[in-house]
Amino acid sequence: MQALLIDSPIYIFRSYFSLPENWHSLEPRFPTHAVYGFTGFLLDLLRRQQPEYIFCAFDESLGTGFRHQLCADYKANRELPDDALGFQLNACRQLCRVLGVVEMASADFEADDLIGSMASVVRGNNVQPVIVSRDKDLMQLIEGQDLYWDFGKSNAKGQSELESELDLGCRQMADYLALVGDASDNIQGVPGIGSKTAKQLLSHFSDVEAIMGHLDQLQDLPIRGAKKLADKLAGCADQLRLARQLTTIRCDIKSMPNLQGIEWKGIHLDAFELFCEEMGFGSVFSRRTVDLKLRDTHPYRPTSPLPK
Repeated sequence: MQALLIDSPIYIFRSYFSLPENWHSLEPRFPTHAVYGFTGFLLDLLRRQQPEYIFCAFDESLGTGFRHQLCADYKANRELPDDALGFQLNACRQLCRVLGVVEMASADFEADDLIGSMASVVRGNNVQPVIVSRDKDLMQLIEGQDLYWDFGKSNAKGQSELESELDLGCRQMADYLALVGDASDNIQGVPGIGSKTAKQLLSHFSDVEAIMGHLDQLQDLPIRGAKKLADKLAGCADQLRLARQLTTIRCDIKSMPNLQGIEWKGIHLDAFELFCEEMGFGSVFSRRTVDLKLRDTHPYRPTSPLPK
């Protein structure tokens, strides 16, 4: 038995940057191309997998999360969503509700943290987590029988296959990113340490703390420039440890749903049709709901109105 844990932002932004603005909401008149792409993605996933458990994580902690409290420069290179993009992000959360998919966002934690914590809940119930993403950062969560799947791009991969591709242990991904930096999140790495050197260091030591605890041994390692490594790392010790905190996905959030809370109970067909009308999609998705499990026939009352 599996639970699909979806990194929603990565697929929303893929559509946002790749699709033309051919669709618009009725009121206000905003583009809905990202919503269109995410709708097609979710419908295809539901039709193909017919999941028993499914969970969509979203980002709400743009500037307010615990990582921003640790480091003011964290993701400072990213612009906050304008009203038009904010509308589409909210609409994607509403889409999940009408499709009967549990969604969640947090002002303190990012989508990655919600997925990591949900994976812990799922494993604790002897269910296999399938992390649906195309972000390599999330590979650090993969352990045991977990699967990592970029839906539509590749087959699901387990820990051994991922580690063979990465030339790293999945659990070492956060350490690797701390060493080399992560430009997309505005996290600085250690100057002079690139991908090859970082992987070589992590082939000899399990993590950043182990490396920093054995600086006196680095000069003897069969690594190019080994004699200078200790000085480079010692000079960036505080920065490196901060980076390790920033790149590590939290897996211990207490306010997560239980396993039964992410059960997929089927779509609210009337609400979905109304949603498509308001997003300017017309009936283009109607045929793709034919094989989907439907919610009961009682009229659906959304917990919150469609975003304006």
